[in-house]
Amino acid sequence: MPARTERPPAVALLEIHSLGAALVVLDRVEKAAFVQVLQAELNDYYGLFLKLTGDVASVRLTVEAACATAQAMKVAFTARALSAPDAGAWPVIEAASEFQPLLDQEVVFIPRPRPSPTMADSSSPSEAIGLIETQGFTAVTAAADAACKAANVRLIAKEKLGGGYITVIFEGDVAGVTAAVAAGRAAAESVGKLISAHVIARPSDGVGRILTRL
Repeated sequence: MPARTERPPAVALLEIHSLGAALVVLDRVEKAAFVQVLQAELNDYYGLFLKLTGDVASVRLTVEAACATAQAMKVAFTARALSAPDAGAWPVIEAASEFQPLLDQEVVFIPRPRPSPTMADSSSPSEAIGLIETQGFTAVTAAADAACKAANVRLIAKEKLGGGYITVIFEGDVAGVTAAVAAGRAAAESVGKLISAHVIARPSDGVGRILTRL
C-alpha cells in the first residue's frame, strides 16, 4: 500500500456489529457530512470498522450522525473522533492489506479508485442496493435465490465476517430491490437466523467503492 504523504485533520472511527448496519451508517454519514472513506476493516467480532477522514467539524458531525443511525437500528456500535492523528499511530489507522485464509477473503477493504470520466465503469452508482445478512450459509443462499427470483436485481457482492455471518448484496431499481429484500428476508427467516435486511436508495460513493464485487 503506498504511504500517505499527508495525514488528514481528523478521522472518524466507527465500529458497528453488523455489516449491513455498517453500510447503512456509512451511507447516512457520507450524505450528512463532507468526509471520505479511508478504509473499512473486519473486526473478527461480526462487525465492520469504518475509518473516514475530513476536517474536524465534519468528522464530529459524522460521529453524531453515526451514533444516531446505529441507535435507531438498535445495533451495537462504538464511535470516536480523532483530531490531528499522530504519525506514530497512523499504521494502525490506515491498515495494510490483509488476506484472511479462514474467511478466504480480504479483511481490509480499500476503496477502489474513482474511474475517469472517459472510462466505462461497471460499478457506477446504483439506484438502490439491498443487503441481507444471516448467520449460516444455508440461510444466506436461500435468501439470495429468493431475492433473485422475486425481482430484476443483480447480485453484486458477498461478504463474510466470521462466526458464520454472511451478507449478500444486490442492486437494481428501488422497487425491485425492496421486493428482493422482502423475499430474501422471508426465505432466510424460514431456514435460519436473519441478522439484518436493509434497502439503501441512491447509495453514497463510499458504499459502492468498498464493496468486493463478484
